Amino acid sequence: MAQDIFPDIQRFLAECTVGDLDDEVTPVADLYGMYMIWSEQQGMEPQGMQVFSAAVQGEGIEAERRRSEQVYTGLLPTGAIPIQYILETDKAPGPNNTLDTFPG
Repeated sequence: MAQDIFPDIQRFLAECTVGDLDDEVTPVADLYGMYMIWSEQQGMEPQGMQVFSAAVQGEGIEAERRRSEQVYTGLLPTGAIPIQYILETDKAPGPNNTLDTFPG
């Protein structure tokens, strides 16, 4: 299970997201960008996008394609990290925005 292999990703999800919200959608690239910011603040080297995605999936959170991007449904970023992400990228996280700053 992802929690045994990637405790940093599990901790990020626990501290920075709220799950089981049917109407919420978070782009995969945006969540990964927030994870990168969080990792930096924790003094840790972030895992790569593929490892991150596999760990998130291991936590039972599936990505799906909506229009032209991959999103996590039912997941909402919360706390200070999404605010910092918005300030650092000059865009609000949301469906159908592309993320060129953090390539995956």
